[in-house]
Amino acid sequence: MQPAEYAVMAELEASHWWYHGLRRLVVRAFAHRWPCGSPECIVDVGCGTGGGYVVLRRRYPASRYVGVDVEPRALRHCRERGLTALALATANAMPLRPGVADVVVCLDVLYYAGIDAATALRGFFRLLRPSGLLILNLPALEALRGEHDSAVGIARRFRLGDVRRLCEGAGFEVLHATYWNFALLLPLLVWRRLSGWRAASTARSDVGRSGGWLNVLCRGLIRVDVAVAGTFGMPLGSSVFVVARRPA
Repeated sequence: MQPAEYAVMAELEASHWWYHGLRRLVVRAFAHRWPCGSPECIVDVGCGTGGGYVVLRRRYPASRYVGVDVEPRALRHCRERGLTALALATANAMPLRPGVADVVVCLDVLYYAGIDAATALRGFFRLLRPSGLLILNLPALEALRGEHDSAVGIARRFRLGDVRRLCEGAGFEVLHATYWNFALLLPLLVWRRLSGWRAASTARSDVGRSGGWLNVLCRGLIRVDVAVAGTFGMPLGSSVFVVARRPA
């Protein structure tokens, strides 16, 4: 990811419509597993600038939260948000003991060129206790490749069936798998095609481009989208969201 994108993420992820939708899916997965009580240990692989930590800390203050990221800039933002249990590491080689986690959260990480998704998922499986949850999000559909991908380092996009097979190959039982952000798929496709010509060195992500009234509109649409995707599933979308379990 380009260095400037970390500052953009830290500033906007609390209000941006896409992060708003993703956090709702994550919280929904937690609430289904823990309708009362809380997980003992959450490991956030690719914790970024700590937006996920802020959301989950409010709901599960008793949980131990460990953030892992390969980028020191991201970890500095996490410390500013109050997250102190941090590790500088890649998803391919987690510096944590086996069976430490009740939940592994990994949101938009396994697409980087330097990460082998199958190896990372096997590592997540080892980190989890029996019946522990994996919550995974990945960018979907190569047709959506554009300037945003260059700015944030998306080396590969995924289809739902591919992610399901990767999870099952690592030993997981897939509980729920869906595309999401179907409501904005067509305008996003048009925009990505128009923006795809920019060089990687000058590329900007889409995160800072939908403020004001557009962000309000998109947040309304994505709430409905997430409610459907989280309950029934979506046939297509810009992202793949999976909840899987390590068998007991």
